[in-house]
Amino acid sequence: MKMKLLKVALILTVLLLGMQLPSVEAATYDGETTVNLNIRTKPSLSGTVVKTLPRGTKVEYGTYNQSWHKVYVNNRTYYASAQYIQKLSSTSSSLTTQAATSTGVTTANLNVRVTSHRSATIVTTLKKGTEVKYAVHNSSWAKIYLNGKTYYAAKAYIAPKLTESNVDRTNGYTNREMKLFAERNQRSAVKKVLPVNTAVVSSKYNSSWSIVYIGNETYYTPTWGITEGTLDSSVEKKDGYANRELKLFAERNQRSAVKKILPVNTAVVSSKYNSSWSIVYLGSETYYTPTAWISTSKTSTEPPTTTKPDDGLTQGYANRTVNLFGKTHQSSEVLMVLPKYTAVSYKAYNSSWSTVQIGSKVYYTASSWLTKGKAPAAPEAAPKGTVYINTPGDVLNVRSKASLDSNVVGQLNHGTAVLHYGTTNGFHKIKFNGQDAFISSAFVMTSKPSTSTGTVIVLDPGHGGKDSGAVNGSLYEKTIVLDVTKRVEAYLRSKYDYNVRLTRSTDVYLTLDQRVAAAKSLRGDLFVSMHVNAAGSSSAKGVETFFSSQSAHSARSRVLASNIQSNLAGKMSGMSNRGVKTANYYVITYNTMPSALVELGFISSPTDLTYLRSNTSRQQMAEGVAEGIAKYVQTYY
Repeated sequence: MKMKLLKVALILTVLLLGMQLPSVEAATYDGETTVNLNIRTKPSLSGTVVKTLPRGTKVEYGTYNQSWHKVYVNNRTYYASAQYIQKLSSTSSSLTTQAATSTGVTTANLNVRVTSHRSATIVTTLKKGTEVKYAVHNSSWAKIYLNGKTYYAAKAYIAPKLTESNVDRTNGYTNREMKLFAERNQRSAVKKVLPVNTAVVSSKYNSSWSIVYIGNETYYTPTWGITEGTLDSSVEKKDGYANRELKLFAERNQRSAVKKILPVNTAVVSSKYNSSWSIVYLGSETYYTPTAWISTSKTSTEPPTTTKPDDGLTQGYANRTVNLFGKTHQSSEVLMVLPKYTAVSYKAYNSSWSTVQIGSKVYYTASSWLTKGKAPAAPEAAPKGTVYINTPGDVLNVRSKASLDSNVVGQLNHGTAVLHYGTTNGFHKIKFNGQDAFISSAFVMTSKPSTSTGTVIVLDPGHGGKDSGAVNGSLYEKTIVLDVTKRVEAYLRSKYDYNVRLTRSTDVYLTLDQRVAAAKSLRGDLFVSMHVNAAGSSSAKGVETFFSSQSAHSARSRVLASNIQSNLAGKMSGMSNRGVKTANYYVITYNTMPSALVELGFISSPTDLTYLRSNTSRQQMAEGVAEGIAKYVQTYY
């Protein structure tokens, strides 16, 4: 028996010694394929080829035997010929913390994975701002060391931890309007915007990005927006005039956004930025414009009274507003501006330019701006629509210019229908006694106002004009709320014959002060401001109504807000009911009457967006708000 057992033991020993036993997988290594390499399901040429890795592919591998390596791809183990994998000189990726590590901070909520691949299993998610030990793995991934083990995470979302000893902070100033981002990506959230020439403290993050320090907060911005050193406080500002229609740009580039346009001869304060560009100062805002477009004195815009009929001159007229230059270049100084249809005497100078002779003086202008022959009569501008004066029990002043400081040239009674020719600076342009005149847009409406007396309801469509409010693609808050507000107005008039007035009935801009003043001037008994919400997260959704606890009418304002929210949520049962809340928004805090502010949903929410785009849903929203207002009116009036 013992002899038989001994023979079995010897046979097993021989068999074991004859086999190539795979080594214990104590570590993984970083390698690179030296040829286009087949990876297989088993360590044999008969194994199925699951993938071919191109030459030069970085791989993680472990030794299997002398001929084959284990290759780890997409969190799975395969096999490949060992002779075609070259070990890289970087340190092993074994599950021990490497000595050459750095301390970093996550710049976003960061997924930590078992291997360096986006489809690899997520071990944990580190919150933004978490301190981590890490080392660079490759151009895209970093090794993360947690609890004595090695994992992987996207390198782009780890920033080195900054300390006073390793940060070289420098003083500088913004050389343009500067956006401060949450991450090193110009598509990330903009946390602050600093005006040009703002003093900043910053440090270089890399060749493209810098970190800006404001108090205890840090932000990212492109390095090219910062100029090192101290801003020269001796900037020489000069008074001047626009010598043409003056475009003010956001950047020193005529293809950048035009922020404002000033009429010819507008007085401006500017300083030279360089040989070609100047900075224009309007209040606390700064803009850029070509230096050649500003002159030290006003430019004549009076049509010439005489022309010199020299031989060779062609009689014609300006076919547009024409700039007359001192040289054959449009960047040269504009010496005179001729209104459209002005008669002129001119002759060709070259293929593109003509000389215009006025009296004894000669100017240059583009030949395409002139037409031979007698000028036609200037066409009368067509009206853009009809508006009605909305001043029950009062009259509306008609002014000579679009300004409250201009002369009053007449008055219009409540309910008067008036043709208008567009809006500017919060005023509608009209014809009064055959002359151009202006009336305040706050006191007009597009439908005939009610002549009934009693409770006056003031509706305030938020934003307008240059202020779009919240935006999602081509959908603007100002457009949505104006539409819903007009529906509320129509519903209250048709069903209850209530006296309803709007702070704005067209796409015009009103300041918060102007809205409060309009409500008071309209002799309102209650005020409701209409808005659409927005949030950084698409998960925020629903309708809500606010009142101000600081208002002199907070008790009644709360009742008004509660009635509106109850009826609005009832009509919009498919939307989340966020309830009644307090907030000290300006228009509901400083109004002289009970006031509420309605948020009709989140434009940033895919769910709410469906309702906000729908005409049917907008009508339901309007009816909900209107019924809430009616319930309040019936309670107190």
